[in-house]
Amino acid sequence: LLGLASFSEGVDLPGKYLTHVVIAKIPFSVPDDPVDATLAEWIQKRGGNPFMEISIPDASLKLVQATGRLLRSEEDSGKITILDKRLITKRYGKNLIDSLPPYKLTLESD
Repeated sequence: LLGLASFSEGVDLPGKYLTHVVIAKIPFSVPDDPVDATLAEWIQKRGGNPFMEISIPDASLKLVQATGRLLRSEEDSGKITILDKRLITKRYGKNLIDSLPPYKLTLESD
């Protein structure tokens, strides 16, 4: 079974039904929501960084939810692969990695 971003919510495949979650990219929201645009403008006017204060926390929450598809019970195990190189090439990547539960971590840049 292969699923895209829509599988990161509302799917429960316990045990051997799901042993590997592959996440193609960091789940950033599409930046066309007028409410988010207004909030971003407000943050920026106050000297803040909308990307770090809106986009990163939102992507972090979505990433945690997507990785959580794998481990639904204490008996579940498997592998999570995140293909987006920005996790290791961008400064904000560490914030996203640090937001994940304490999985065994292997970083590869190839």
